Amino acid sequence: MEYPTIGVFSKQLDNWTSGSGHHLNEMMQHILDMNTKLRFVFIHYSPSENPIYRRIDEEIIIPRNPLKAAALLRQHHFDVLHFTPLTVFSPIWGIPGKKTATIHGIEQLLVPQFYGRLEMLHERLLVPIYARKMDHIITVSHTSKNYFIDHFGVKPERVTVCYNAVNDTYQVQPKEVDKQQPPSMEEAGSGLHQLRKGQLGPGQRYVFHMSRFSERKNPWTLLQGFAEFATRPTAQDVKLVIAGGRWDNEQVRKELHRLKIEDKVVLTGFVGEDEAVTLFNNASVFVFPSLAEGFGMPNIEAMACGCPVITSPIFAIPEVVGNAAMVMDNPQDANELADLIEKMLSDEDLRQNYVQRGLEHAKQFRSWKPSASKMLRVWEELAGV
Repeated sequence: MEYPTIGVFSKQLDNWTSGSGHHLNEMMQHILDMNTKLRFVFIHYSPSENPIYRRIDEEIIIPRNPLKAAALLRQHHFDVLHFTPLTVFSPIWGIPGKKTATIHGIEQLLVPQFYGRLEMLHERLLVPIYARKMDHIITVSHTSKNYFIDHFGVKPERVTVCYNAVNDTYQVQPKEVDKQQPPSMEEAGSGLHQLRKGQLGPGQRYVFHMSRFSERKNPWTLLQGFAEFATRPTAQDVKLVIAGGRWDNEQVRKELHRLKIEDKVVLTGFVGEDEAVTLFNNASVFVFPSLAEGFGMPNIEAMACGCPVITSPIFAIPEVVGNAAMVMDNPQDANELADLIEKMLSDEDLRQNYVQRGLEHAKQFRSWKPSASKMLRVWEELAGV
């Protein structure tokens, strides 16, 4: 029996620890577990060590030039081609078969001041044209779906929402009976025990943020808001811990010096999942004032670990967090952020209320299977099986 062939552009799988790479990796692992009707071919630019490539029927290495890539792919038969991401380099022209794409959100359109002219022309002009050429689009929120319908001119029946999910790793860690604290950072490994010994003592209260440094993550409001909070009586001995790559840079160091909070801010660098879980579990509150998110996964990861959340009102975040987080009115208001941090840390009943709300809310994001099932069904229907 000959099965319909689905070609998946899998560049994201080659760095499967990134946000979009993790999403595609989880979706495809679950799809491959459930699949009984389709043949899968992964298409990318160079060999990868991701073990998922050992689970598929075929792997095709293509040139980066989209015209040459299209010529190569025309030698194969695909019932459906899936693009992720959808860019000017996507070889969508002249290849027979149905076409689908994953588009997470519209981050560049929300904060165009942080991107170059060519990239904004790409996002404003080319992506909408390409989106309308797709037979179906997968996205991660109803907010994104509605935007594609209203602004890109995509038909509603051609967009399916497949929420992200949180891994089982993200959970409340058992408390130590004698200290009533989660397991210490020594157990997380990778140098966090040194951070614990040197800059965070046992029982240290801290505000936590996790992201890869970028302007769209709103770093200056984060630092200024914490600096304002740090001047208040309720902030005694409270630190700010920031996990993620690229935060230890000259701009940040200058701002920490200007705000006089160098001794109150801890930059951990990149952390793995186990380390992130320990940091979430030990934190007093997680703060995520991002200016552009298609989903905002760290908010749900924090909730799943029993950490209360203060976050942004931007784009899909309110849809994703519901009433389980404190949502800012203005994500660029440092004084508002300071007020919310103070409110959360000075009222333990309120803090515990948000802990419980978050734990309950996170339950609906505990499995990738529903989203993977919907995505698989889209391909099956387009392939006629």
